[in-house]
Amino acid sequence: MLHQSLRDLAEQAPLSTSTTTARGVLCEAQQLLRNALDHRTPETALTGWFSGVVRDTLRCPAVASTVTLTGAHARGDALPCSPVEWFGEDAALAGLLRSAGLEVGGDTAVTDAARIDAGLVPSPTPQRPLLELAVAHRPPALQIADGLPDSDMPVDIPATLLQPISDVARWAAPGARSTLDRLSAGLEAGALTEDEAEALAQAWETALALQFRRWADRVDKQDVTLGDLPALHRSAYGAAARMVAGVLRSLAGRHGVALA
Repeated sequence: MLHQSLRDLAEQAPLSTSTTTARGVLCEAQQLLRNALDHRTPETALTGWFSGVVRDTLRCPAVASTVTLTGAHARGDALPCSPVEWFGEDAALAGLLRSAGLEVGGDTAVTDAARIDAGLVPSPTPQRPLLELAVAHRPPALQIADGLPDSDMPVDIPATLLQPISDVARWAAPGARSTLDRLSAGLEAGALTEDEAEALAQAWETALALQFRRWADRVDKQDVTLGDLPALHRSAYGAAARMVAGVLRSLAGRHGVALA
């Protein structure tokens, strides 16, 4: 159950009648996220809540943007450091989001993946190019130096964990919306085995927790290496990356997708 303060702000988001109020909602949302993380609110619940606040703010009377959201915010997977992406031009919207401290991806390329996330593909079905995209984004192999994991190996949680997992989920069940919902639907449809769906869901939750912590510590924009992570986070990241890579190898083999 989300805290009452989160529910109250979610109710305010679609009602803002001035850009000042809309900006205030977006800024307050980020502060409430920090409080919720301190109180151990599940990160998966917070991404859905935050995505909804951003979506509703875009439609409030003060903003009334006509762009079509895509990406993490459209799926319900957004962190506060996730870029807000859409189809269309809206310079005022971009300015509002930046003034509230949010990342702006803006008008994005019209790819099949982006159209599916935006809900623009009626009754989508799993397509091989979507799986090929996921395989292309699989986590890199662990680098070894002197028989140990290389502490200088770069770590990019969004690129090596969040993106490939969301890619696989989109392929497995493009008709659903959030990544976890897609994984569950992909299991029900037989696109994923129980072990694969469970591994990806666990890795997703780990990745969200790690990236939320980096955001809360205000270091999410800084380059990071394996050696920079606390030991517990380093272990969690490595385990999640191995799970994702293993699932992608399995899917690639089952569907005849070449591993680069």
